[in-house]
Amino acid sequence: MDAVARVRWAAVGAGGRVARRTSAWWERAVAAREHRAPQPLVHAVLEVVVDGATTRVDMGPTWGRTAAGRRVVRTGPVGSRLLGRCPLFRYEVRTVHGPDATPGVLAVSADVPVPRDLLEHLTDVPVWTWGRDEAGTGDMWTSNSVVAWLLGRAGVTSLGPPAGHRAPGWDAGLRA
Repeated sequence: MDAVARVRWAAVGAGGRVARRTSAWWERAVAAREHRAPQPLVHAVLEVVVDGATTRVDMGPTWGRTAAGRRVVRTGPVGSRLLGRCPLFRYEVRTVHGPDATPGVLAVSADVPVPRDLLEHLTDVPVWTWGRDEAGTGDMWTSNSVVAWLLGRAGVTSLGPPAGHRAPGWDAGLRA
């Protein structure tokens, strides 16, 4: 193992009002159903450092992004497979090289050793429907699931969201 990984935890919706508002509403509804207080939601971005070069792994909408600096590895549907036929309801798993531009970073995990070939497993990431539990894990598939899935594949299960925060989909990635 000559590589390390870390997770940057950013506030959900730090880059835009729509995600922040809809996620807050959704978390209040889930918390009420689970009889608990709502928690701030976080979004995981995985950073893998190999030979001093940092690559970030993220998942987000396919629309509204410029092609510069990113490599799309996989795409999948958002909400339902039927909706996923429309580009507005598609997500992409992508890698980005260069300086970090993640808005609203709240915490960065400690570095953990990972196999050098971890990024080669990106093509194996499941492309289940975002927001659904198609894997039967009890948690929906999200961007957090992709990061947790990759870390779990590398044998890293010790990382999780910052204390007092929730990362929807994290458990789905670890269980899948």
